[in-house]
Amino acid sequence: MRNPFSQETGKLIVSSDLATFLFPTPSEIKYQEGTFKIPTELSVYSEDDFLGDLLPFSPLLLNLSNEPSAPIHLVRQNLGHKEAFRILCSPEKITVFTPCAKAALFALHVLKQIFESSEDIIPCFEINDRPALRRRAFMLDVSRCKVPSMDSLFELIDLLSILRFNEIQLYIEHTFAFQNHQTIWEEFSPFTGEEIRQIDNYCKQRFIELVPNLNSFGHFERWLCHEPYKKLAECPDGFHRDEPFMVRDHGSVLKPNQESLDFIDSLYEEYLPNFSSSKFNVGLDEPWELGQGWSQPMVKSKGKHTVYLDHLKGILGLVEKRGKSMEFWADVLLEKPENAQNLPSSASPVIWGYEADHPFEEQAKTLASCGLKYSLAPGTATWRSFSGRWDTVRQNLSAACDIAAKYQAEGVVLTTWGDCGNHQPWATLYPPLFLGAQLAWNGRNMSDDQIGSAVDHFVFHSPAIGLGKELINLAKLDQITGFNLPNNSLPWFALFSAQPEKLPEHLTEQTTIGQMKQGLDWLDELDRKYLSFEKDTCGNHAEKERRLGIQLSRIGIQHAISLLQPNTQFPRTDKMDQELVQEFQNIWLLRARRGGLHEAVDLLEKALQKTNRA
Repeated sequence: MRNPFSQETGKLIVSSDLATFLFPTPSEIKYQEGTFKIPTELSVYSEDDFLGDLLPFSPLLLNLSNEPSAPIHLVRQNLGHKEAFRILCSPEKITVFTPCAKAALFALHVLKQIFESSEDIIPCFEINDRPALRRRAFMLDVSRCKVPSMDSLFELIDLLSILRFNEIQLYIEHTFAFQNHQTIWEEFSPFTGEEIRQIDNYCKQRFIELVPNLNSFGHFERWLCHEPYKKLAECPDGFHRDEPFMVRDHGSVLKPNQESLDFIDSLYEEYLPNFSSSKFNVGLDEPWELGQGWSQPMVKSKGKHTVYLDHLKGILGLVEKRGKSMEFWADVLLEKPENAQNLPSSASPVIWGYEADHPFEEQAKTLASCGLKYSLAPGTATWRSFSGRWDTVRQNLSAACDIAAKYQAEGVVLTTWGDCGNHQPWATLYPPLFLGAQLAWNGRNMSDDQIGSAVDHFVFHSPAIGLGKELINLAKLDQITGFNLPNNSLPWFALFSAQPEKLPEHLTEQTTIGQMKQGLDWLDELDRKYLSFEKDTCGNHAEKERRLGIQLSRIGIQHAISLLQPNTQFPRTDKMDQELVQEFQNIWLLRARRGGLHEAVDLLEKALQKTNRA
C-alpha cells in the first residue's frame, strides 16, 4: 500500500485518499462534488441533548454554538443500529447523524483522523458506518505477574475507544486487594477498589463497559498454595496430569461444595460493587484436577460434567442475586456438547480458542442451536512468546469474527494472556489489537502494511517510521522456523518447556537446524533496523520492547540449536545474563507495577541458566 503521508508533515498528500487511512475502515464512503475547508476553530451546533455527555471527552476540541451556521452539526437520528453513524460533508458544513452519544463519539474520531491527516481542504464525502459485530470486547490478563500501571491502562482504554471496542475485562485471580486476604496479594501490586472505580468511570466516559472478571472455580492456585485456604482445595496436597503436563504441590481447583460457594460469595460481596456493569465473567475454565480429590466419589457417581454443571448453577445463583448476568468460559461445557441443553438460559458461555484451526464453527453451531446467548474468544497469540505469532493470530481472529457473524453470536472477546511469567513485550499486543478491531467492526481483512501503518499512526504518532510493520515482522519468526506448537513460540518453548528432558524430541518434530538458523538470520536483519523516537514516548518504549523481544528470541533459538547440535555453541556469561535481566526489569516498569516482577525475573533467570555457559 502506498504511504499517503508526507514524510515531512505527516499530512495527507492527496485529498481523495481519505479512505486509505481511516481506521477501522468505514463500511461505505462516497465522494461528493465540491470541497470543504477545515476551519481553524471548530464549533458544533445541535438541537439534541447528548452534547453535554460528549463534549468533555470529544477527541476534537469543539466549541458549543447556538448558531446554525456552525461548521459541524450533530443530529440525532435512528439509523437501525445503536452504534451506527452517518457523516455528510458538504462545502458548507459537516453533519453527523447518530442515534446516541456513543455513536457520535465514533464519528468524531473519524473526523479527527481526517482533519489531522489532511491539508486544509478535503473532498466532500458521505460515510455510512456500523459494526459487523455487536460485542467487541478486549480482555487483558492482569494476574500473571504483570499488573499494568494506571497510566498504562488509561492509555490502553483511550486506544480501545479509537478502535471502537465497546468493552474491556481485566482478568483477575488474586490481583484485587481483598480486605481480609492480604496474604494472597501483598507481593503483587493489586488493584484497589478505588482504582477499579476510577477505571470504571474512565471507561464509562468513553462509552466502554468495564465488565468484572474473577475466576471462581479453577485457576485458584494463587490462593490454594497458602495454608489458610488449602481446606477449600479439591486436591490440597497437589496433583499431576499429563495433558497439558503439570505437576503441582498445591491445588488449583476449589471443592465443588457449599463451603466453596460461601467463600466465593464473600469475594463477590467486596469485588462486584466497584463495577457499574450488569455483566460478570466468572471464569470456571480448566478445573484441571476436578474428580481427583475431594469430589472423586461424586464424579464417579454422577460424572464430572454433571458435578461441574451443578456447581455452575450454584455460582449462577450468587451472580443473579446481585442483579448481574453471568458469562463463563465454555471449555468444560463443550467437552460434552449435549450438556448445552441443560444449561440455564441466563448463563452465557464464551467459546475460547487461540489456534488457526480452532473448531469455532462446530462449537458455535452447538450453542446457537440451543438458543443460548454466547460469544467467541480468539486470542492475540502473544503469550508464551517474545515475538507474537502473526500467522496464527491472523487465521484465528478471522475465523472467530466470521463465525460470530455467521451464527449470530453476541460478538467476540479478544483475549491476551500472560501465562508462565508474562515475559512477552507489551508492544507485541498492538498489531493483533488493530487486526481484531478491524475485523470486529468492518468484517473485512487488511494487509500487513495497512495494519502496521495504522499502528504507527494511532499508537506511535509517527506514520513514517515503520515500527508497526517491524512488530509484525518480528511476529513472523515462527513462520520462518516452521514452528507450530499451540500456545508457544519456538524461542520461548526452548527456554521454558515444562519437560526439558523431552525438549530435543519436541524440537525435532517441529523444526530443523536449517530453519532455526534462518530464524537467527531473520532476527539479525530485524536487529539492524534502529528506529528512533523521542525519549519517554510510547514509540520509544515500544522500540525498547521490540529489541528486547529480538534479544530473548535469539537466545531461545540459540539454545534450541545447541541442544540438537551440541558442537554448535553460543556461550553466555553471567554478566551478559545480569545485564539482560536488568534491561528486562527496566522495560517492565515502563508500563507495569513492581509487584509480580520478582516472579517473572526468577523464571527468566532460571531459564537463562540452562543455556550454554562461557
